[in-house]
Amino acid sequence: MNMAVFSIKRSSDCRNCESRPKNVFCDLPDEALDLLDRHKIVNHYKRGQAIFHTGSLPSGLYCVNSGVIRLEASGSTGNNHILRVVQSGGILGYRSLFANEAYEASAVVHEDSQVCQIPKPAVSELLAKFPAVGLKFLAYVSKELRHAEDRLCGMADKNAAERIAEALLFLKQNFADQTWTRKEIADWAGTTPETVMRTLADFADQDIVALQGRRIEILDRDALVAKANLSL
Repeated sequence: MNMAVFSIKRSSDCRNCESRPKNVFCDLPDEALDLLDRHKIVNHYKRGQAIFHTGSLPSGLYCVNSGVIRLEASGSTGNNHILRVVQSGGILGYRSLFANEAYEASAVVHEDSQVCQIPKPAVSELLAKFPAVGLKFLAYVSKELRHAEDRLCGMADKNAAERIAEALLFLKQNFADQTWTRKEIADWAGTTPETVMRTLADFADQDIVALQGRRIEILDRDALVAKANLSL
């Protein structure tokens, strides 16, 4: 994956950041925002570029200002899995940074993105001076853990068609303007691209979805919810 990236030391003031109301830095005092402004590095990435790779050591936190990022990991069989999809306001790299471990997943750009990198020393200074930020991170991590546990239970209890239907509902609800390849849907649903193609063809034959190249339009949401074995 291409690691080329255009970086600048500063962008607009953190006070004016459009993604700030959606992340853990939403209500920091001016002194804390000044600290972030002094140290952050703003990176601009194109689709397909990697922000960090599995096995590399963390050097800071990444705050997504705009765009969409996929967190991907390879299983023991070599199959790829999408662990999380992060958009504006999301935070990347916190688990490995706080655990002082190498990354166990790669962060790959799905849509052209602007990402602020906050170096590790600045993160340490921020937490030392403003302990409330640590509590916000704890709440953020706890919510992500709950989502991961819910998804793990769903993956274990459902067949491939149910997982694919659930993946379509999730991606449409959270990333309505994005298009996803059959492989990306398979990586999210824990199956193969071939199974995704067969399942989508079945859904199309039943007028549940319409297929136009990579774009998938949901025609009958209730039927797709039933296919996903969800109670919404």
